[in-house]
Amino acid sequence: MNSGLLSLPELPGSVLRLAGEGDCAPLAALARSAHSHPWSEQQFLDSVRAGHQCWLLTASDGAAVASCVLMPLPDAVEVLDVAVSPQWRRRGIARALLSALLEWLPETAESVLLEARAGNTAALALYRGLGFREDGVRRNYYPAEHGAREDAVLMSLPLR
Repeated sequence: MNSGLLSLPELPGSVLRLAGEGDCAPLAALARSAHSHPWSEQQFLDSVRAGHQCWLLTASDGAAVASCVLMPLPDAVEVLDVAVSPQWRRRGIARALLSALLEWLPETAESVLLEARAGNTAALALYRGLGFREDGVRRNYYPAEHGAREDAVLMSLPLR
């Protein structure tokens, strides 16, 4: 993939591409900067080796800006992780990234599935704005601070 996949005026010269095994360290560093409970380098490596689509958006200087991990299923695609570097947040990058990737889904995909922390109001608003609907809640699903747990909101986007 080249920079033509995304049109980001805020990010001239950006490149969106599928990440490989050699990209797991920058993916993990991006996740650490973006999430309270990030994936490890090994988890990204396992994901790449499992055939998941690990997308990496880089700036013109090669710095990791955002990522998205998609897991193809027989009739759907599941969004496993979305991360945007804190310095690039609130610029529409996550929306542009997901919108572009939704255009590239296989024709066999009838829906897109995801889950988000109930307390991640920015992510929930983003997904709702892209047309995702709430399907349910997994109680106490995510680890939170001080041994607490946080609910996961299950969402889907019908494609057909």
